[in-house]
Amino acid sequence: MFRRYQVSEGIVIRRRSLPSGDVVATILSQGGKWRGVARKGTIPGGNLGRLSLFHDVTVQSYRRHEQDLAVLTQVQLNGALPNLSRPEIYPLANLLAELADALTVDVHLGERIYQYLASGLRGLNRSSDPERVAIVFCWRLLQVAGFAPRVRRCLHCGAGPPLPHFDIVGGGLSCDACRAGLPIPAETGDDLRILLSEPVRIGLDRPLSERAIHLNLLRRYCGYHVAELRSLPASALAPGGARAADV
Repeated sequence: MFRRYQVSEGIVIRRRSLPSGDVVATILSQGGKWRGVARKGTIPGGNLGRLSLFHDVTVQSYRRHEQDLAVLTQVQLNGALPNLSRPEIYPLANLLAELADALTVDVHLGERIYQYLASGLRGLNRSSDPERVAIVFCWRLLQVAGFAPRVRRCLHCGAGPPLPHFDIVGGGLSCDACRAGLPIPAETGDDLRILLSEPVRIGLDRPLSERAIHLNLLRRYCGYHVAELRSLPASALAPGGARAADV
């Protein structure tokens, strides 16, 4: 049944300030993703900063009709992760939020996407190696949304490891006999099998030495299967080695 007033909890994954001073926020909650507008001066205390990116909030919203954009009438900050504003961490947090946003464009995956995003943001906030956290949770977000590449056996013939090729279009790893896709170091193929087959904590313990390759694979894979991620521009991820440049 449609209710005009609702109270919801969630994470702010997108925020846009309008010329009027209003703010449109996209919030991902356990029930799915939705948007609301906070009118300038109508939030108690006038504190629109509570709707900053990556904040965990409880919001009260109002809609006159079911198809209307929700109007946010109250915002309570449940928790902020202060380290996410640091220059070296903010782009990684934005990457996770952008990917979660892209994965929920047409469907409401709800709880599991929300839980992985929340865990990833908390990990970025406290980790001494935030880049590794971002890579691990990007692959896991793809997995929980049903878009993860197949990594246990060759995509084409079913052979087991080593699988030193990544077939972007096919969506998985391939063996040396099939040679489908981009050549990748053996370590990267091993990383992908661990990250997508074992518990998250095991993936977070792996060194992930070829970071630039992982980020390039994420950029190209998401660009083909999900959406172009503006948080991963090609120019920002040019690897140093010749082998990496092939990826």
